[in-house]
Amino acid sequence: MLSNYWKYLMISAIIVNLISIKGFPMAIGAIYLPILFKIIQLQINLSRGLVDKVNASTFVKSNQTGIIISVLCCVVVTVLLFKPLGDFYNSLTGFLGFLITISPVTMVIGTILLILTAIGIIQAAKIKFKNINITKE
Repeated sequence: MLSNYWKYLMISAIIVNLISIKGFPMAIGAIYLPILFKIIQLQINLSRGLVDKVNASTFVKSNQTGIIISVLCCVVVTVLLFKPLGDFYNSLTGFLGFLITISPVTMVIGTILLILTAIGIIQAAKIKFKNINITKE
């Protein structure tokens, strides 16, 4: 299960996307993904005493959509920045120029790692909040 390895996947996604240079928006997106745990915990805390009976999995499911949208937005922003930053990328020489040259490969790997990180975080959140029930006191 990816839920056991989401931290390693996240670190790998950040490193690979930063190495690709062009993938820096996806690296920032990977840093953002663990906030899911805090958001769900905040929703649970705010719901105590306000609702009759709710299972925490409701919050996990609703935030799952947000994570998917976040990953898609990071990928789209990355692709959209190719054109305006194209001259900058092409002007890089030496080691940075080499990283730009191999960036198509590293970006594909980084995108896959970002998607796997998102899946792992969603799975980990489902496991973490599986047995939490909220009832009106």
